[in-house]
Amino acid sequence: MRRIVKSVVIICEDSPFGKNSVVESIRMAAGILAVGDIEVCKVILLKDAVYFLSKTLNPEALNVDNFTNIFRLIELSELEIYLHDDALKTAGIEITDIILEENTKIVGLQEISRLISEADMSFKY
Repeated sequence: MRRIVKSVVIICEDSPFGKNSVVESIRMAAGILAVGDIEVCKVILLKDAVYFLSKTLNPEALNVDNFTNIFRLIELSELEIYLHDDALKTAGIEITDIILEENTKIVGLQEISRLISEADMSFKY
């Protein structure tokens, strides 16, 4: 019997620099939503991945393209992004320091566990 996948969670914990994990996680999630067969796709940013949504992040200083197009992709796809509250604290990032959109939520480990357990499929990117 074939199981239908209706919800996906993509988990990323790598820094937005040195690897493209965060950007690719968001692209993958937006692509999954664009196809339309999967109703729910969420991205969870853990550990150093939370730096991606920092207002003080300056990609150009590291000779990396800015993330304007990726932020636009998040907005257009109405992708839900979840940030781990303890990772923000560890990184020294205050709530006022992150780019908060309607679809960005700061959550604890219990909520992250719930999101993962309720999803039909999860990926760690």
